[in-house]
Amino acid sequence: MSEPVYLLVLGKGWTEAWYQLSKEEQESLWSKVMEIDEQAGVEWLVMCNSRWADEEIYDWGVAVHPDMETYQKKVAELEKLDWWRFFSAKTILGTKFQDRDSA
Repeated sequence: MSEPVYLLVLGKGWTEAWYQLSKEEQESLWSKVMEIDEQAGVEWLVMCNSRWADEEIYDWGVAVHPDMETYQKKVAELEKLDWWRFFSAKTILGTKFQDRDSA
């Protein structure tokens, strides 16, 4: 799939493992995550605070990845960091409708 892939992230929040890291370790890990996104060419279209409106969802955002292969490579890099040990989320992937009338 060579078309852009959109990712909806419903952030549930930081896990206990995150809070066990020192401030320096948190900053270092977050910096690595941001570097992975940058290298993958990820563009965050929107990030929203939603804790005030939904007790289960801390925040949500939509990011666009150049293609599925790039997304999969990014996920592999995040796995190496054990990222989901530190942040909990529900994610949904999708592609743009090419013809809205066919939806």
